[in-house]
Amino acid sequence: MDGAREWIGTELTFDLQEASGVTVVLFAQRGWKEPVEFTHYCSTKWATYLLSLKLLCESGTGTPYPDDVNIG
Repeated sequence: MDGAREWIGTELTFDLQEASGVTVVLFAQRGWKEPVEFTHYCSTKWATYLLSLKLLCESGTGTPYPDDVNIG
């Protein structure tokens, strides 16, 4: 797997659960060698991606790059 040095070797998981009639997506990126600034950036960027995916499912239009939230 190519990518940022800190990213290599991490594992992405998506688990679905039902709670009170609502589907909940539990996402994690595990296996970081150490928590560095890039770890926090990725965590925030994943949140914006998942919110865009939710919007896409609900309205038919998400906010993919370059219309995503700029956190840089």
